[in-house]
Amino acid sequence: MQGKGGLVRNVLIPTHLAERLENQRFKQPVTIVDRQINYLQRYDIGAGKKWSDSFSRASKRALFFSTGGHGLRHSYAQERMAELNQLGFARTVALQTVSQEMGHFRSQITEVYLR
Repeated sequence: MQGKGGLVRNVLIPTHLAERLENQRFKQPVTIVDRQINYLQRYDIGAGKKWSDSFSRASKRALFFSTGGHGLRHSYAQERMAELNQLGFARTVALQTVSQEMGHFRSQITEVYLR
């Protein structure tokens, strides 16, 4: 997966999800513009601002409020840290794990999500 600034990450996903994803692959990649940045998109799946707006609308319909896609990242970090803590992981190991899961290279960035 290639992210902001050309960052490339290898992401492991279960085979059944990989098969579903491959069913969404474009025959040829398409260029999309999101927030004034050009991206090469290889799959017909939601991303960027369109995904964020869609997520917010769905959340408001289902829950009557939304903290947006970024709020989802905050909730994930906080709940995952609590889960790893309950499993007995040292805080530094849990923080490093969550940081990597969120695509951060520095744990200090993940700390912001834990406030």
